[in-house]
Amino acid sequence: MKKIYKTNATPLYSYSNQHRLVFGMNKKKSATARAAKAEKLRYAAVVIHYGEIGVKGKNRGRFVSRLYRNIEASVSGEKYESLENSYDRIILHLAEDSNLESIANRLKHVFGIAWFAPVLMVKNDRKEIIKAAIRLSKASNLGAVKVVPHRSDKSLGFTSQELVRDFIEAAKRAGVVADKDAPHSILINVSRNGTFINLDKIKGLGGLPVGSSGKAVVLMSGGIDSPVAAYFAMKRGLEPVFLHVHAFSDPNEAIASEKIKGLVGVLAEYAAIPKGGRPRVYYVPGHIFLSYASQERTRYELVLFKKFLYRIAEKIARIEGAGAIVTGDSLGQVASQTLTNLASSSNGIKTLLLRPLIGFDKNEIVEFAKKIGTYELSLMPYRDVCSISSRNPKTSSDPKVIDQIYKRAILKKAESETMRRIAIT
Repeated sequence: MKKIYKTNATPLYSYSNQHRLVFGMNKKKSATARAAKAEKLRYAAVVIHYGEIGVKGKNRGRFVSRLYRNIEASVSGEKYESLENSYDRIILHLAEDSNLESIANRLKHVFGIAWFAPVLMVKNDRKEIIKAAIRLSKASNLGAVKVVPHRSDKSLGFTSQELVRDFIEAAKRAGVVADKDAPHSILINVSRNGTFINLDKIKGLGGLPVGSSGKAVVLMSGGIDSPVAAYFAMKRGLEPVFLHVHAFSDPNEAIASEKIKGLVGVLAEYAAIPKGGRPRVYYVPGHIFLSYASQERTRYELVLFKKFLYRIAEKIARIEGAGAIVTGDSLGQVASQTLTNLASSSNGIKTLLLRPLIGFDKNEIVEFAKKIGTYELSLMPYRDVCSISSRNPKTSSDPKVIDQIYKRAILKKAESETMRRIAIT
């Protein structure tokens, strides 16, 4: 049994393999004592709430439908009864053999979810609601709790205040401490289709469902920054198509690289791709650019390479029907990312360029990389063309000068040759 959710308080609770929430006793007690005293509750469903997409007005339906499909894709391979789109929430109805721990872990990787929680479901009967709430409170062993009722169905013959009073009275009889200032909540949501009862909410990733904002070509190096940029692009609803420039003569060596496969695999967990699927990756050979660019002795090699990348990405964007190119640029972090060099390298690019990390410093990017699980992979050794070294590179440039050098080095011809030798997975 693995713990997947932990409160800040002393008691702990975790999900078992059979969609039951197992509540332990105090941390200081032994695992045996906890197991002996724990009570198992069987949950009927997982209620999933969205935030930002709920205020999209006339476009709300499109965003919710996309989130529904993304959840469906993310939990593919899991056992559950059904997935229901129910007014202002999505309900995943659990099966007898559902693995709640695995399902919850999948949901934690879905953009567009504000929060979710496993729930008990009862009829809209006042006594049944209080009975279930007390049962959940006693089983939790969390000490004092507060009850937080919400009635989305106002037509019933009782109010939220009456549910609170009923709970307090029942709590006294059952030996449960009810305290309005308690750190833990029993949430009661009365809807037209029944009442959902759950403990504290499990926070989701927020943002927009992947694909709801269109598609983007993401420049994916083997470094720390670009996977984090991809993460934030997906958080704003962009479906990623990856472009990776490699230094091998045989693209199969790049394709077989554990580093790139690993990075794409981690990001695929956030991309709402059915189990076993992967995003599309364009493996672009970098040696052709290097061969042509070496004819020009210049301190602008990094800017020229960035311009070359953008132009290749723009061609791939047209093939894919992508509306944007995403880069891991952070303003001023390296020589090619100064204001004038970014302007020079992107001059003439008509496809929208997005730079999600433009205002981040390196430490912030590293922290996010660790959080999403790409940092260690990014540190693996790898022949990375994007790490081109240039002696004393220029930190300032003129777009006209860069265009002249680009033309003189016949780099447009290098583009054509490169496009013919791209491998796609």
